[in-house]
Amino acid sequence: MIKGSPIIRDIDAVQRLRKLLVINYTLPPAAAGIFLLAQHVLTFLKISNPVLVMLIFIAISPPVLVTPFIFYVLYREKRYGWLVSYFFIVILPLVIFYGIFQDMIEYIIWLPVYMVPFYFYCFLIKFSVDEWIREYNFHELYLLQKKEKEEKEKERLL
Repeated sequence: MIKGSPIIRDIDAVQRLRKLLVINYTLPPAAAGIFLLAQHVLTFLKISNPVLVMLIFIAISPPVLVTPFIFYVLYREKRYGWLVSYFFIVILPLVIFYGIFQDMIEYIIWLPVYMVPFYFYCFLIKFSVDEWIREYNFHELYLLQKKEKEEKEKERLL
Protein backbone atom coordinates (compact mmCIF):
# COMPACT_ATOMS: atom_id res chain seq x y z
CA MET A 1 0.00 0.00 0.00
CA ILE A 2 1.31 3.41 -0.92
CA LYS A 3 0.60 6.07 1.63
CA GLY A 4 0.80 9.59 0.42
CA SER A 5 -1.65 12.32 1.04
CA PRO A 6 -4.54 12.56 3.46
CA ILE A 7 -6.83 12.88 0.43
CA ILE A 8 -6.47 9.22 -0.60
CA ARG A 9 -5.14 6.56 1.71
CA ASP A 10 -4.45 3.88 -0.92
CA ILE A 11 -4.01 5.31 -4.40
CA ASP A 12 -3.41 1.89 -5.97
CA ALA A 13 -6.79 0.57 -4.79
CA VAL A 14 -8.56 3.72 -5.96
CA GLN A 15 -6.92 3.51 -9.39
CA ARG A 16 -7.92 -0.17 -9.67
CA LEU A 17 -11.46 0.83 -8.70
CA ARG A 18 -11.45 3.45 -11.44
CA LYS A 19 -10.36 0.86 -14.00
CA LEU A 20 -13.17 -1.46 -12.89
CA LEU A 21 -15.68 1.38 -13.09
CA VAL A 22 -14.53 2.28 -16.60
CA ILE A 23 -15.00 -1.34 -17.64
CA ASN A 24 -18.42 -1.44 -15.96
CA TYR A 25 -19.34 1.82 -17.67
CA THR A 26 -18.51 0.59 -21.15
CA LEU A 27 -19.57 -3.06 -21.00
CA PRO A 28 -23.20 -2.94 -19.74
CA PRO A 29 -24.81 -1.54 -22.89
CA ALA A 30 -23.00 -4.11 -24.99
CA ALA A 31 -23.73 -6.92 -22.53
CA ALA A 32 -27.42 -6.00 -22.31
CA GLY A 33 -27.71 -5.86 -26.08
CA ILE A 34 -25.99 -9.21 -26.52
CA PHE A 35 -28.09 -10.69 -23.72
CA LEU A 36 -31.40 -9.54 -25.24
CA LEU A 37 -30.37 -10.53 -28.76
CA ALA A 38 -29.21 -13.95 -27.59
CA GLN A 39 -32.43 -14.47 -25.67
CA HIS A 40 -34.53 -13.77 -28.77
CA VAL A 41 -32.31 -15.93 -30.98
CA LEU A 42 -32.46 -18.80 -28.48
CA THR A 43 -36.23 -18.48 -28.25
CA PHE A 44 -36.54 -18.40 -32.04
CA LEU A 45 -34.30 -21.46 -32.45
CA LYS A 46 -36.02 -23.21 -29.52
CA ILE A 47 -32.72 -23.75 -27.68
CA SER A 48 -33.07 -23.89 -23.94
CA ASN A 49 -31.23 -23.99 -20.65
CA PRO A 50 -27.44 -24.52 -21.01
CA VAL A 51 -26.70 -21.48 -23.17
CA LEU A 52 -29.26 -19.35 -21.35
CA VAL A 53 -27.74 -20.22 -17.98
CA MET A 54 -24.30 -19.15 -19.26
CA LEU A 55 -25.77 -15.86 -20.50
CA ILE A 56 -27.39 -15.26 -17.12
CA PHE A 57 -24.08 -15.95 -15.38
CA ILE A 58 -22.23 -13.56 -17.69
CA ALA A 59 -24.86 -10.86 -17.15
CA ILE A 60 -24.93 -11.18 -13.36
CA SER A 61 -21.21 -11.65 -12.68
CA PRO A 62 -19.97 -8.02 -12.97
CA PRO A 63 -22.12 -6.63 -10.15
CA VAL A 64 -21.51 -9.66 -7.96
CA LEU A 65 -17.75 -9.60 -8.47
CA VAL A 66 -17.18 -5.84 -8.35
CA THR A 67 -19.42 -4.90 -5.39
CA PRO A 68 -17.15 -6.30 -2.63
CA PHE A 69 -14.17 -4.38 -4.03
CA ILE A 70 -16.24 -1.21 -4.28
CA PHE A 71 -17.24 -1.63 -0.63
CA TYR A 72 -13.62 -2.31 0.38
CA VAL A 73 -12.26 0.81 -1.33
CA LEU A 74 -15.07 3.08 -0.13
CA TYR A 75 -14.75 1.86 3.46
CA ARG A 76 -10.96 2.13 3.37
CA GLU A 77 -11.16 5.66 1.98
CA LYS A 78 -13.87 6.54 4.51
CA ARG A 79 -16.35 7.55 1.82
CA TYR A 80 -19.38 6.55 3.86
CA GLY A 81 -21.75 8.73 1.85
CA TRP A 82 -21.07 6.60 -1.21
CA LEU A 83 -21.69 3.44 0.81
CA VAL A 84 -25.07 4.77 1.94
CA SER A 85 -25.90 5.91 -1.57
CA TYR A 86 -25.17 2.36 -2.80
CA PHE A 87 -27.95 1.14 -0.55
CA PHE A 88 -30.39 3.79 -1.79
CA ILE A 89 -29.44 3.59 -5.48
CA VAL A 90 -28.87 -0.16 -5.90
CA ILE A 91 -30.26 -2.27 -3.06
CA LEU A 92 -33.50 -0.42 -2.25
CA PRO A 93 -34.75 -0.17 -5.88
CA LEU A 94 -33.86 -3.83 -6.40
CA VAL A 95 -35.95 -4.85 -3.39
CA ILE A 96 -38.86 -2.62 -4.46
CA PHE A 97 -38.68 -3.81 -8.07
CA TYR A 98 -38.55 -7.43 -6.96
CA GLY A 99 -41.53 -6.87 -4.66
CA ILE A 100 -43.61 -5.30 -7.40
CA PHE A 101 -42.75 -7.77 -10.16
CA GLN A 102 -42.29 -10.87 -8.03
CA ASP A 103 -44.87 -12.85 -9.99
CA MET A 104 -43.03 -12.11 -13.26
CA ILE A 105 -39.57 -13.03 -11.91
CA GLU A 106 -39.44 -16.18 -14.04
CA TYR A 107 -39.24 -14.06 -17.18
CA ILE A 108 -35.55 -13.68 -17.80
CA ILE A 109 -36.18 -10.52 -19.82
CA TRP A 110 -36.29 -8.59 -16.53
CA LEU A 111 -32.71 -9.49 -15.57
CA PRO A 112 -31.05 -6.51 -17.32
CA VAL A 113 -33.58 -4.20 -15.66
CA TYR A 114 -32.49 -5.45 -12.24
CA MET A 115 -28.90 -4.45 -13.00
CA VAL A 116 -29.64 -0.92 -14.26
CA PRO A 117 -29.35 0.69 -10.78
CA PHE A 118 -25.92 -0.91 -10.25
CA TYR A 119 -24.59 0.38 -13.55
CA PHE A 120 -26.12 3.79 -12.87
CA TYR A 121 -24.28 3.83 -9.53
CA CYS A 122 -21.02 2.88 -11.29
CA PHE A 123 -21.62 5.69 -13.78
CA LEU A 124 -22.07 8.23 -10.96
CA ILE A 125 -19.19 7.13 -8.77
CA LYS A 126 -16.78 7.01 -11.70
CA PHE A 127 -16.82 10.80 -11.93
CA SER A 128 -16.24 11.11 -8.20
CA VAL A 129 -13.31 8.68 -8.28
CA ASP A 130 -11.80 10.67 -11.15
CA GLU A 131 -12.08 13.78 -8.99
CA TRP A 132 -10.41 12.01 -6.02
CA ILE A 133 -7.49 10.96 -8.22
CA ARG A 134 -7.22 14.46 -9.70
CA GLU A 135 -7.14 16.00 -6.18
CA TYR A 136 -4.54 13.46 -5.10
CA ASN A 137 -2.32 14.21 -8.10
CA PHE A 138 -2.69 17.97 -7.51
CA HIS A 139 -1.80 17.54 -3.83
CA GLU A 140 1.26 15.43 -4.69
CA LEU A 141 2.37 17.98 -7.28
CA TYR A 142 1.93 20.77 -4.72
CA LEU A 143 4.06 18.88 -2.18
CA LEU A 144 6.75 18.26 -4.78
CA GLN A 145 6.86 21.92 -5.81
CA LYS A 146 6.96 22.98 -2.16
CA LYS A 147 9.88 20.61 -1.54
CA GLU A 148 11.75 21.89 -4.59
CA LYS A 149 11.20 25.48 -3.50
CA GLU A 150 12.57 24.73 -0.02
CA GLU A 151 15.63 23.02 -1.56
CA LYS A 152 16.31 26.04 -3.78
CA GLU A 153 16.03 28.37 -0.77
CA LYS A 154 18.52 26.21 1.14
CA GLU A 155 20.94 26.32 -1.81
CA ARG A 156 20.73 30.13 -1.89
CA LEU A 157 21.55 30.35 1.80
CA LEU A 158 24.64 28.16 1.40
